[in-house]
Amino acid sequence: MSTFADRRDSRRIVVGPEFTISFILKGHPYQDVRITNLSTGGTFALIGARDARLFERGAVLENLVLTHPELPKSPIIAAVSFVLGGRAEHDPMEFVGIGIQFLGMEDSAMDTLDIWLDAAQASQQG
Repeated sequence: MSTFADRRDSRRIVVGPEFTISFILKGHPYQDVRITNLSTGGTFALIGARDARLFERGAVLENLVLTHPELPKSPIIAAVSFVLGGRAEHDPMEFVGIGIQFLGMEDSAMDTLDIWLDAAQASQQG
């Protein structure tokens, strides 16, 4: 299993609405959570503002799975690295942005994600 230090992958790829994740946070299951970008080091997700209080920096996301059919399905160990918006009671935001850092995944899943990111980057540049 690979582990990751504090680093940001320069191959962060912007992804469309068909890219989602699932995970468990503090016993609460989350399905079909939209992500906006993806790298081998992490992703950025959008969650409902009403749930923002559960997403504290460092909170562990259990059993995180990339649900897009082209991406590896092995569970990833991940944690919340930052939260954007949704902290004030009067905040009218419908969604809150969550930075998610991948802390570990199976080597074969990392290889598959690496290959997919290379292909996605090439198609975005071409």
